[in-house]
Order: sequence, then structure tokens, then C-alpha cells
Amino acid sequence: MEAYTEKEIISSCVETGALDISETLDYDIVVVGAGAAGVPAAGFAAELGAKTAILQKAQGVVSQGNCGSAIIKSRSTPAGIEKWIHHTNSLCSWRADTKQLRAYAEHSEKAMIWFLNRAGLTKETEYGDGSKVDSNTESAKLLNDGDKLCAFRSTSGDFTGVWTDRQNTYDYGEDHCYFWAPWIGPKPLNVGNAMRNVIERVRSENALDVFYSTPAVQLVMENGRVTGVIGKNAEGKYIRFNASKAVILATGDYTNNPEMVKHWCPDIADFDKKQFGKTGDGHLLAMTVGAKMENTGHTKMMHDFDSALMFEEPFLYLNMNGERFTNEYTGFVYMGNILRDQPSYKGTMLDEEHRADGSKGWYCTIYDSDYMNWDKDSFVDGPVPPFVMEKFIPGAVENPQGVFKNLIDLHRCDTLEELAQQLDIPYENMKASIDRYNELCEKGCDTDFGKPARYLHKIEKPPFWGARKHIRVSAAVSGILTNENAQALRADGTVIDGLYCAGNVGGQFYGGADYPFHQTGLSLGRCYTFGMIAAKHAMGVL
Repeated sequence: MEAYTEKEIISSCVETGALDISETLDYDIVVVGAGAAGVPAAGFAAELGAKTAILQKAQGVVSQGNCGSAIIKSRSTPAGIEKWIHHTNSLCSWRADTKQLRAYAEHSEKAMIWFLNRAGLTKETEYGDGSKVDSNTESAKLLNDGDKLCAFRSTSGDFTGVWTDRQNTYDYGEDHCYFWAPWIGPKPLNVGNAMRNVIERVRSENALDVFYSTPAVQLVMENGRVTGVIGKNAEGKYIRFNASKAVILATGDYTNNPEMVKHWCPDIADFDKKQFGKTGDGHLLAMTVGAKMENTGHTKMMHDFDSALMFEEPFLYLNMNGERFTNEYTGFVYMGNILRDQPSYKGTMLDEEHRADGSKGWYCTIYDSDYMNWDKDSFVDGPVPPFVMEKFIPGAVENPQGVFKNLIDLHRCDTLEELAQQLDIPYENMKASIDRYNELCEKGCDTDFGKPARYLHKIEKPPFWGARKHIRVSAAVSGILTNENAQALRADGTVIDGLYCAGNVGGQFYGGADYPFHQTGLSLGRCYTFGMIAAKHAMGVL
């Protein structure tokens, strides 16, 4: 079936009817999902004295990504925070719930410090300007020494004066809005590893029970209030978890549910996904009790390139037919939109549904060996020397260290014909595109796509370089309509008592077609924060 209705999607994905309950357990708060929002929700609830259960479909904690961020109120001006809200809303097509943005700005610093503290990182973690986080805890026992899990870098910043990216500008004037963005890792370690530390530390000291391999299959609703959830354990037995105060849904997004993608975010249907097991369980459960999903046209996050090191430099871009297709100065945040209308390709890491015909999101970047002499402003972090890039060339380095295998798709060839063969694009088309591009570079004016003249560099000095890029979907970050307390809402705006949706289950924090990329780590920071907000509000202490 190509076009599923909302009702058909719910009925096909959620268990309905009476279930044979084998056991009933009583709790104050039940959290569904052990990730970047669910772990903070359960942790805060337990530390506030609630008898808490957390149900997780997977066999352990799951969370992707390395950077979450927070607004530092003490270093920001009140007007600066309001300007940040206005700025963020502008990047969300003016569709964000500004009350939620304000709640994030109000509470995110506390959520971040709590998370880093419970992960054992706080004592050595810096805000990003060299000053230490104030932590009066004795529970931080892991060393932040760079050898294992640590806060290994920071991309914190201060929104002040004129902010600009490649497409947008916003003037903060003399006001300030400081954001704190520590990166947790280094890769392949990530926030998921830190959340595992958090949950173990919290449950060792509080009334927190963890049920892995136990997906939630039904919500329990009595007299208009959600009072519990039914889970299905690894043996197939149904357990009823009563929740006297609240159920908090924090199951992540729905990018691995093709029917939901086609219905609510069709733009990403033909792209491969970076996550696994994200099937919209929380969204579907909430809708069964009357919660309203954000309107169709959900916000997508697509900003990861799966090849080589350099990723946003304005090299020549060719599609998989060997044709130039865009102004290369557009910026990686919007490339997914452009590639939606470019040819599909049968590369590696294809989702099951794309293996027959290929997926969208593929293109090649082409440059020559003179790139090290270009204006340094042509590069995001400066040009990467050839000897560093060699480990991304298949077979060039034996057992390359610190490189994900899926990133090894860079090629260096003595001739353009050989490069076309390595990239699997038609040589004649590629040669014609490069010849035309070199003409434009010679003229110093891109009359085809309008790239700024300073970024026009001829491709003529061998050996020639080419990287095959593959943009996959990181997440869909829209969900059930909620208020600033993370409470689930009906279509008429009324609250569904006892039900909260945190992280990517909840909305409308964004609202535009694309995730706003002005602040590193906003997505994970939002998850930490609204997990905390849901728990504190449910406990009556927000």
C-alpha cells in the first residue's frame, strides 16, 4: 500500500484489544525509552523520590550523537536570550513553539550539568572558555582524561553582534546569548556510552528499575487519564506497569518506519537512514489515546556526510551522472533538499527498501592537487593535508586507525578518466562538466549557478581528488504536540493528563522543513532538557 492513512498506520503498528497480563507492577512514574531524553527523565524522577521504571525496547541504552548543548543564563543577557528565541524561530520558518524554546533556555544548563555529573565527567569539563563547571558532587568518579569516555572538545559560543552562516544573518547587537556545547567521546564512544553510566549510577542509589528488551505496546487510560503502560518482555509475556503520577514517552523518532515517513515526512523517504530501530513507538502510542501529531511536513535532520574528512568546502559538485547541479557554496545543511531531485545510486549502506533501485543523497566532490594553496577561508577547518586524507582512500593505508570504514570512499588518481571510473560516474559527462567549470573559473564569474568568485578554482593539476558523498537522514525531529512542560496535547490544545512526550517524540520545538543548525548540539540538548522538565513537572517541582 503506497498511501497509508493515519488510522491505518496506528492500527498496523500498535497492539490493540485485550492482552493477557501476566504481572502487574506499581510505580509512580514509568518512562518508555532509554536514550537521551528517557534516561534524564527516569533519573530525575528517581532522584526526586519517585519509584520509577524505565522500559527499553533494545537490550541496553541507545543514544546517537556526540554533542548536546545548553544555554548559559548567567552569562547571557535577558534580551540576548529573547533574541536567541526569535533567531531560532526564524530558522524554523516561524513555526516553533516559542514557549518551548524559552523553557529550553531556562532549564537546559541545569539538565546539562546533571547529565555530565552523573556520567562522571563534570569535574574536568569546561564551559568552553576555560572556566570550570561548578560541581559540588562526590559521585563523579570517572576520569575525564581523554583515554576513555571524556568531554574531548567544545564548540561553545556566544551569540552577540552579527551572526551569519552561508545563507542567513541575525544581529544580536550588544546583547549576549551564550551556549555551552561539550562533545562526548571520542568516537566511536558517544552520548550513548555516557547515558549508560548515568543510568547505572542513578539506579545504584535510587528506586529505579530498568526493564530492557521490554517494548511498550499499549497505554492504559482510565477516566481520561493515562495511568500506566503495558510492556511485552523478551519471553512474550505482557506486564502492566501502573504509573500513579505519569507515563513519559521518550522513544526517539520514527525514521525506520517507512509508512510513518511517507505520511509525515515524505521528503526523506528515498534517503537512507543513519539510525536503527526508531519506529515511532511513542508517537503511535500517544495517538492511540488522542494525542495530536504535528501537521505533515515534519522537520528533518540531514547534515552528515559519509566519506572522507572535508565536507563543506566549495569544491566542484557532480551528481552521479557526472553533471554539476548546484552552487557549491549552499552549505551542507540544505544539501539534502537539493539532492532530493538528483539521481539515485546503488552504493553501500543502503536501507532494505532502497537496495533494488538505489537511494537519494549521493554526489561527488572534485578537486585537484593545488587545493593546499587555496585561500584558507575556502575550508571550514583549514585544508586537510594529503597524507592525512590518504587513510580515507580504499587500500592506501593498511589498517587505518581512527577511521570508520564507511568513510573510506575518497580517491586520488593521475587522470580524470581513472577518477571517473573509481567514482562510478560517466567520464564523458564528468569531463564536460569540468571543462565548463574551468571556463567559468577562468572568467571569474559563475554564470551557471552563481558561486562566489573567490571559491572558483580550476581543476587542472594532477593527481585529481574525488570523494563520493552519501547524505543519510540523522533523525526526524517532529512529533506529538506538547506544551512547554512536555505534556501531550489533543487537537484542541487540551492536556492529556498523565502523559508526557520528551525528546524527538514531542513537538513543536522546531517546525521548519530543516533542523536549525546555528547552535551545535541543540537536538541532544533539547532531549536532556525536556526529559528533565517532564519528570520535574510530573513530580510537581518545576
